[in-house]
Amino acid sequence: MLKKIEYLIPAALQAIDTHLLPENSDSIPSGYQGALAGFGTSLLQMGLLPTLAVYLDKENDADIGRDVLLETLLAVLRHPDSRLSAGGKQMAAIDTVLRDLSGADNAQRKEFSHHLMQAALALKLAIRTYKLT
Repeated sequence: MLKKIEYLIPAALQAIDTHLLPENSDSIPSGYQGALAGFGTSLLQMGLLPTLAVYLDKENDADIGRDVLLETLLAVLRHPDSRLSAGGKQMAAIDTVLRDLSGADNAQRKEFSHHLMQAALALKLAIRTYKLT
């Protein structure tokens, strides 16, 4: 598993630059690091669908956009160099990912959850190379 995460780190760096790094800034809001740390724990404890529901909620009191963090994770999985690309399947759009996965069978959910956990670990490692504010 660790070897697969190594291939995801360049994709994670690119996703951070695209989605989390504000324009004309060299630092990332520190709330993303905390939300990312909580993502893996939530995925393990609550499961895939409840975690996605929480992170897709745009009407929350969080200081950062958790949906942006989820979009960043999906960008890591969509990256052509990730060697995962969700089993070669087309990745769902951020606004339909929960609906699409609720109709998937248990094996597909488990596979996607595994890929998402790997992306979260790679992103967690990559975010440490940025300055946090």
